[in-house]
Amino acid sequence: MYDGLASRSRYPAIMTDDADPVLEAVAALRAAGVAVAPIGDELERWQIGDLIFSDADLWRLAASRGLVEDGDSR
Repeated sequence: MYDGLASRSRYPAIMTDDADPVLEAVAALRAAGVAVAPIGDELERWQIGDLIFSDADLWRLAASRGLVEDGDSR
């Protein structure tokens, strides 16, 4: 299933050790059973249910659930 992530020019299609924290948050939320969909002309927003999140808000949501670690703790 295509999720729209590979077309985001600022995000690589393949994750590396320097993976984008937003994509890590998306993957973590999806692994936890949360349906996350990219939206917008530049795919700069994310939809979960009826709610729309910015990249930063999406990451904070994943962090608040303990699904991603703060970048300072790496």
